[in-house]
Amino acid sequence: MDTFLEQEFLSNTYRSIGFALLAFLIGYVLRKYVARMFANFLYRFFKKFSEGTAHDEFVDLLVKPFQVIILFISLYLALVQLQFPDALELGEEKIQRTRDILHRLYFGIMVVCVTWLMLRVVDFMMLILYQRAQLTEDKSDDQIILFMKDMIKVTVVVFAIFFIMSAVFKLDITTLIAGLGIGGLAIALAAQDTLSNLLASFIIFMDKPFKAGDLVNFDTITGTIEKVGFRSTKVRTLDKSLLTVPNKDLTDGPLNNITESPFRRVKFMIGLTYDTPAAKISKVIEEINEVLDNHPETKDDYTVAFSDFSSSSLDIMILFFVFSNDWEKMVRVKEEINFKIMHIVERNGCEFAFPTQTIHMAKGNEPRVEL
Repeated sequence: MDTFLEQEFLSNTYRSIGFALLAFLIGYVLRKYVARMFANFLYRFFKKFSEGTAHDEFVDLLVKPFQVIILFISLYLALVQLQFPDALELGEEKIQRTRDILHRLYFGIMVVCVTWLMLRVVDFMMLILYQRAQLTEDKSDDQIILFMKDMIKVTVVVFAIFFIMSAVFKLDITTLIAGLGIGGLAIALAAQDTLSNLLASFIIFMDKPFKAGDLVNFDTITGTIEKVGFRSTKVRTLDKSLLTVPNKDLTDGPLNNITESPFRRVKFMIGLTYDTPAAKISKVIEEINEVLDNHPETKDDYTVAFSDFSSSSLDIMILFFVFSNDWEKMVRVKEEINFKIMHIVERNGCEFAFPTQTIHMAKGNEPRVEL
């Protein structure tokens, strides 16, 4: 048996090949169990922070990165048992160079895996903080937690990249940073819009013109704020489409936070025909005033007035406020009032005007057509 194990295949004994396969198979088979065991052990350090909750969420977040780490460790333990085949004729120098490249590659992969693990830990910590923030009345802290989560994760990734460049590729980070300083102006000019949006995101979090869940109106857009990110803000419009708006656009122009207002303003015009007597117009205005005065959902600060002589109608302006900033409620109240206005106009024998033209034909000679 020993004689067989000492026989070679591609410059490696069957004993070495067997140990290599065994090491990899053990890691592959036991990776799920060992990963869950490590995740449960690591949870002990976060148990106090999470107040003993979200154990399953923590384990689910960390199991996958631990599995990949265990798989690569078992692969490393398998490969160190083997040697390069003599048939390749690489030579000692090339073998050493190849081993060095493989070691750097392996180390870089492990750094990526550990970074992935750290990002999952950040996800868990921010999940706990977000759950706590949701219990408060102020919803702005919910958005701050999401912003901090993105910022911390970006910082972790940047540090990991610099560490890989230094430890794996043997680059001088000090020289690299100095080089970035020289080229910083060019980078800043190329990323001017990105930097402006990043600065705008900090302005949004400091001034707090809105928070997640607020209904806002800016430019020609009306929608609900869903998330404020580094570069852009997600807005859910009234037609339920998701709009991505650069943060700079939200800070440079006027923005109306409808949620912060206790009322919704409604203004529109109705037009009556030109043959409507003044007395009937006064009666219509009086009855509309009564409707607005008696409606339980409208504020007493309203205006109904005969405003304009339009080209084809006598216009009555109607302006009132609804006791809610909810869009659907405002639409419902407006609909009720519109129906009552239609009944008032019909009851008083008036008619709504629509664009018309009256052409007067002068009597006299027939028009002459010249060819």
